[in-house]
Amino acid sequence: MNILSIKKLSIENLKLKGMKMKKINKSFIGYASAAFILLTVFFRAEAEESNSAQLNTLKTFDGQPVMLEKGKLTHLIFQEIWSSYEGQGEETRVADLPKAFTNNSQQVWVQPGINVTVAQLTEFQGYYPQVSPLVLDRGFSLMRSLGSWDLPLHVILKDGTKMFAGSGDELTQWLQLETGDLAVKVVDSGKAKPVSFSINEATNPRYHKPSEGEQAPVFTAKTMKGETVSLIGLSYNKPLSLVFIDSLCPMPHFPGCEAKLASINEVVASDTSREWLGVVSSYYVSEEIVQQFRDKFKLTLPLVFDTDNQIYQSYGVHASPYQIDISRDGNIRSRGAEIH
Repeated sequence: MNILSIKKLSIENLKLKGMKMKKINKSFIGYASAAFILLTVFFRAEAEESNSAQLNTLKTFDGQPVMLEKGKLTHLIFQEIWSSYEGQGEETRVADLPKAFTNNSQQVWVQPGINVTVAQLTEFQGYYPQVSPLVLDRGFSLMRSLGSWDLPLHVILKDGTKMFAGSGDELTQWLQLETGDLAVKVVDSGKAKPVSFSINEATNPRYHKPSEGEQAPVFTAKTMKGETVSLIGLSYNKPLSLVFIDSLCPMPHFPGCEAKLASINEVVASDTSREWLGVVSSYYVSEEIVQQFRDKFKLTLPLVFDTDNQIYQSYGVHASPYQIDISRDGNIRSRGAEIH
């Protein structure tokens, strides 16, 4: 066999090997793609099973099982009860949802498990009995399983599968635009029409908080330095600004707290025309923790450790930071979340 024949044979062998390698590569890619698809389906199914498992074991904050009706959509409403007290809850929005949707869905209210106690949830349901069933999401386990964090949050599930997650406004758009068997529509003469609803300001006549122009609730307390302060004593000298603060910073329910605390220091230092008094929530913290909090953020205004949140409750405050300005005659001049 001559050299030319050997070269031809070698080239043919290389081509043959190349074709085999190409087939192997194609097979490998095919197997890899199939494996990836199977893994994707597996993890998706696992997530859906996790959601279903969570739903099957849901209990209200006081331990009662939540019975979900078969064949209905599950509508989870995540919000903090404090927003309802401030007139910013989702109660009226949900009440105004179209009957075509509510008749085919079951609402479940969820309170994230932070900055709240069972006693507070019991009191809240006395004011808002329509917020039922009410679930306490301990450790944010339900929110984590759904992969959503913003509040307020609406989640629609069908057989444990998440169909929608978003704000109330986004839910409105979804109900208007969604089509097919996932949508719930009003049917008239065989034609489907998008559903719509209006959003009104949430109110509850059973709950009262002192408003602008009303007499400020009187209290006497000791600051964390041991000085006795009285609402009447302060307000007769200068106008008084109460600043309600939560020492759990940084925490999800206190977004941007470092910057807000810095702004409090700036305002207190720049405005000496009024008295300042900080009221610190006592939930989940001790006076020692609040002292460390005061030192860490170099807060200069006098601070009252509000045992059992009595001052918070008497003024109807359920958020922080929050400011209430009181005139020299003891009336509330303004109240709101803006520190000024």
